[in-house]
Amino acid sequence: MVRSLNREFSAPAADAWQIAGACMSIRFRLNALFIGLLSLALISFVLVMFVNAGPRIHAENDSIMRLAREFVETTIESLQGTTDPGARLEVLLEGLKDLRHVRIYRAGDPAAAQTAQQPAGGDAPAWLSEMAEPSPGVEIPVRVNGQDFGNLVIAPRADHEAEEIWESIETMTVVGGGLAIATVLLMSLLIGHLLKPIRTVGDALMTLDSGRYDVEVPEAGPPEIADICRKLNRLAATLESTISENRRLAERIISVQDEERKDLARELHDELGPYLFAIRAAVTALKTELKRGGNDLTKPLHTCDQLVERVEMIQRVNRRVLQKLRPMGLEEFGLKAKLKSLVALMQENHLEATINLDVADDLPPCDQTSNLTIYRVVQEGVTNAFKHANASIIDICVAPAGNQIAQSRHADLQRQVIRVSVSDDGRGLPDALKPSYGIAGMSERVQASGGEIRLTNRAGGGATLEAWIPVSAPELETGTSRQQSTALG
Repeated sequence: MVRSLNREFSAPAADAWQIAGACMSIRFRLNALFIGLLSLALISFVLVMFVNAGPRIHAENDSIMRLAREFVETTIESLQGTTDPGARLEVLLEGLKDLRHVRIYRAGDPAAAQTAQQPAGGDAPAWLSEMAEPSPGVEIPVRVNGQDFGNLVIAPRADHEAEEIWESIETMTVVGGGLAIATVLLMSLLIGHLLKPIRTVGDALMTLDSGRYDVEVPEAGPPEIADICRKLNRLAATLESTISENRRLAERIISVQDEERKDLARELHDELGPYLFAIRAAVTALKTELKRGGNDLTKPLHTCDQLVERVEMIQRVNRRVLQKLRPMGLEEFGLKAKLKSLVALMQENHLEATINLDVADDLPPCDQTSNLTIYRVVQEGVTNAFKHANASIIDICVAPAGNQIAQSRHADLQRQVIRVSVSDDGRGLPDALKPSYGIAGMSERVQASGGEIRLTNRAGGGATLEAWIPVSAPELETGTSRQQSTALG
């Protein structure tokens, strides 16, 4: 029961402390820390003075009593042989009545004894003088020239020393408090000056949050805060560059899509149009022959052969168009099988050329996006070799990139890298290379996966396309990556 009640009461208290801590600014916390430290130091010093007050008063009284006794004894000794020692003694006592820390008077004088016991009349509390062990008074007999002048009483005044200690404490408290207030004010101004860049950083973050990335924070203040400002400027520049790059990529995607649609429309019109017209003409001719009748089937059969040939050509064109749009069977048959199918289709359309394909058997398992990126790089590389370089020999190599590891930007995972190389013996790259839509799309596809692509001329003639593509395992693929692979396909 007690434990449950403690938990019930401690939980609101902890929440209250958290809320109070969240409302305290850094400036307030630092000022409170300095005030607490200075107050603790001042209180500790005052407490030390109080603790040492008793031994200090006792030691001072002992010292005064010893000096006073020696003085009185020396004075009595000096009165020996004088003509009127009594008068001289009265003059001496009159001059000693205003001494501090000690009272010297004639024994048996009640007025003097009462005056010696009166408090000093200062601001020091009575308990301060009582902290010391009381020093007993002493009586010294006065005998001069054989005459007895009574005894002189030497009584300590502890309240006088306590008054001095109390004044020291008051002075220390006032001076220390003033210095503490001045220190806190100076520290508050200094903290405000040091925290000014942090407010600037906060304003810059609010500007970034509003969608504006053209911010620059002055790299001022202490080294730590200046480093934060420097990193914030780099972050703002990176965000601005990334947003601009995304905007440019979006415009490129729209442009590439429009260009691909134009190419597709032109290919359908130029390739399928004539074959469809030829099929229609052949069907019309076959219909005419059948209407005439007769037993000679040579011409109708020839027309049927022409129809079959045209249909096969349409199938080839359809397969080639589908291959450009999306390689069918890449997921079902795997990357190696589809690359072989692609090379076979390219070889069928370019019988005069030789295409060599080398796909390593130890390729790491890849997700759909990685497989499609590798496939598109090979497809674009071979297409460019035939289209622009007039190549007769093309060598394709797909293999792991040794010990190269790429750090994924989307997760705290390391990904293996596959190297794709397409080399030809064609004309090579011109001096002023203008990136085509195919090269631009291929580069953007590889860079989107976190990879790198490079186009260089070979020493013996021809060009080489190299791409390093980070790949992810199939089991790590998400719905987002599938959508990306479909969009990039």
